[in-house]
Amino acid sequence: MELVELMELLDATLVSGSEEELPSIETAFVGSEFAELIAQDLFNVLLVTNQESFASLRVCEEADVLAICYTNGLKPKAPEIKKATEMGIVLLFTSVSQSAALALLREKVTQIVIKTDR
Repeated sequence: MELVELMELLDATLVSGSEEELPSIETAFVGSEFAELIAQDLFNVLLVTNQESFASLRVCEEADVLAICYTNGLKPKAPEIKKATEMGIVLLFTSVSQSAALALLREKVTQIVIKTDR
């Protein structure tokens, strides 16, 4: 599924990356237990999390995360944006809560696999 479609569903704003070069997503992982994400060996992942930190970017080095969508209105700070840009990771943010994002994805999306740490 195209990331732009998921952005529309989650009412997410693009912070880092190019709208013209948004990736295709196979799996959405919703949560903040990043060890679970790494253990599941997923591909072409959109990470949907309420954890705004470098930890979410570090997990991208160990898992096939192409984009991160911060929930609860959390906006990544300049150092995170810089690091994501260097890594080629798309950053998004939305005012939707993490649990509401999970519900929306489960209800509206059938083209990708939805995983969670719960």
